[in-house]
Amino acid sequence: MRCLRHVPALVALVAAALSACAPTAALMTPPPSMKPPAGQADESTGEVALSAGGMGSAVTYGPWSLKGEGIGLAYAGGGAWAGTWNGAPARFTASTGLIQGPGTLLTIEQRDDGLRIHGTWAGRTVDITVGRLELSGSSEQGRCTYRLAPAGSTGLSGPIGCSARDGSPATSSQGTLRLLGEAVLVPSVLLPQFVLALLSVLP
Repeated sequence: MRCLRHVPALVALVAAALSACAPTAALMTPPPSMKPPAGQADESTGEVALSAGGMGSAVTYGPWSLKGEGIGLAYAGGGAWAGTWNGAPARFTASTGLIQGPGTLLTIEQRDDGLRIHGTWAGRTVDITVGRLELSGSSEQGRCTYRLAPAGSTGLSGPIGCSARDGSPATSSQGTLRLLGEAVLVPSVLLPQFVLALLSVLP
């Protein structure tokens, strides 16, 4: 029975190992000041661009703002980002591991090799992992899937497809995601800007 003396120590070691491997809530990175210095409100430090099926979309972002097709937000203080989204006024709030907004409730987990983004975006379920070596996951409860792998120094490429459901036809195409500027450093990127930019360009 002497071996039982080592059980508590073994349990502690296993717990510590599991804790070290577990993802942590991603820290948000608010701008260095409430208001940008003169001439720096539209400063761009990163860009996320996607081309698929003959179409493309891009969103640029920086410490105080992000802009692209269908989205234009500026830092409003207190972890809030306000502006327009899909043609309507919108306000998003970001705190440790969490982004909330219209039809949006996202959990952001920090991992050694990327970010896991899961929850609801614009009323659609999403569960995506993105890093320098992959973008994988799904949306709309698994209807749409993403499997992108490295292609060049700043890009990820692979199949993007959605199965037919509720009258919506099936789609499939080869997609290329370009991470430019500080976006190529994912997961060490500006948050929530990077996440909002990424989800804005994904179909």
